[in-house]
Amino acid sequence: MFGLAHKPTPRITENNMTVDVEKLYEEIANDEGKVLHCYLCSELHKTVGIGHKVLDSDEEQALSIYGAYDDVADNQKITEERCYELFEKDVQIAIGGCQNIYDNWEDLPEEMQHVLVNMCFQLGQGGLSKFKNFKAAVENKNFTLAAVEMMDSRWASQTPERAIRLSKRVAELESD
Repeated sequence: MFGLAHKPTPRITENNMTVDVEKLYEEIANDEGKVLHCYLCSELHKTVGIGHKVLDSDEEQALSIYGAYDDVADNQKITEERCYELFEKDVQIAIGGCQNIYDNWEDLPEEMQHVLVNMCFQLGQGGLSKFKNFKAAVENKNFTLAAVEMMDSRWASQTPERAIRLSKRVAELESD
């Protein structure tokens, strides 16, 4: 996994179930992209790593902003290890958001938890909580309907490849 020296921190939930943070790192890096220098995201926020919005308190605040695909000097980049550290913090926020939204979080299959964390990472807790019909389908463990509801959203039209990929993973849970 990207040659990182430290072991990932899994998120232990109330029933001792874990979300595989290392696996999520790879999944979300593929969806979000990974840029080791600062750039402006589509919302014009200073961003680095795997979609990390640079905060005033982040040491990355001192780095200059470049185009996402620019060739940048090493002294203007973060390390792979720092990228992972930022991701770990951000993914814990997404996991917490999912736990706040879904009453049956602990009872969901790990694959469903991963899809939900991926969506919450992208949309935030507020954005994901707006998927009312999807939430009802997830809480009823009707994964076929949940997959349909995912595609019946503005999110699916904005990020169609990601939505299709994630909804297929959810639909496949119905046969498990």
